[in-house]
Amino acid sequence: MTKPPGVAIHSLHNVVNRYLRVTRPEAAEDVSNGNVDIIVYLAWHDNEEIFPQDIEQRFGVTRSTSCRVLGLMEQKGLIAREPVKRDARLKKIVLTDKSRHIAEVLRDNAKNMERILLEGLEDDQIRQFMHVLDVMQTNLVQTGLIGDESRYPSLEIQEQDASKSQVPQESQVPQKTCDDYASNNRDARDEYVSHVLRISQEMAIARNRK
Repeated sequence: MTKPPGVAIHSLHNVVNRYLRVTRPEAAEDVSNGNVDIIVYLAWHDNEEIFPQDIEQRFGVTRSTSCRVLGLMEQKGLIAREPVKRDARLKKIVLTDKSRHIAEVLRDNAKNMERILLEGLEDDQIRQFMHVLDVMQTNLVQTGLIGDESRYPSLEIQEQDASKSQVPQESQVPQKTCDDYASNNRDARDEYVSHVLRISQEMAIARNRK
């Protein structure tokens, strides 16, 4: 009997996570899963200004917890805090060269996994598969039962949000900082591979929080 879609997706997710664990690069061996999740998040948003409250919202942690975790990561040389030109009171979180290297080797390992995962599939099959996944995700997110839609990267939802407002919003100013507390086909294929990777990472982060 064919597995229900939810069971099949969960099974594949477990296999992907297992593969990534057993092939984890040496450079990331001594970094905790929680720190890796934050490094991956910062790497995905490298062109944006990320503040402590963004970490709190993304990972569902309190301000005191984020300050403690970020403080330890700073001590380990994994992140740095840089002042923002428009407001000297703000300090954005950026990756150090050490954590950028970790993010790079993790990304390379994940891309290699994706190549193995997609072997034998044509570009049209991958495109259709990604569309089906996105529709499934959108259906569940739009029930309104699982929280903030922005935590779940649905392409369809993102397109809907973009059509509602064409005016970019500035990053919210935090009420307090932690310091207050102490080829064309190949290109298309790569784009879909990156999206599969992003979904896998988002699912892994959600699983680690449970």
